[in-house]
Amino acid sequence: MGVINKAAIILTPSRVSHRSRRQSQAEAAAARAGPAEAETKVAEEQVAAIARALHEDEAYRQADLQEVAEKEAEAVLWDPPAGS
Repeated sequence: MGVINKAAIILTPSRVSHRSRRQSQAEAAAARAGPAEAETKVAEEQVAAIARALHEDEAYRQADLQEVAEKEAEAVLWDPPAGS
């Protein structure tokens, strides 16, 4: 009889339901975390892509400014003096 009582205590509905409730709460939390983690990853990738694009734009802008400065310097060298 002792073994049967132990088995009955272990398998009582309150213990089983409590364990499954904790498990389903953990599963629900994991299910909610999945999409949030995916959204975070997408946002981080977007930030990185924007940063790369801004860096490239700045490099092109600097190159354009350098080219304009060089052309202006050449134009100044070839202009005849105003009083001659």
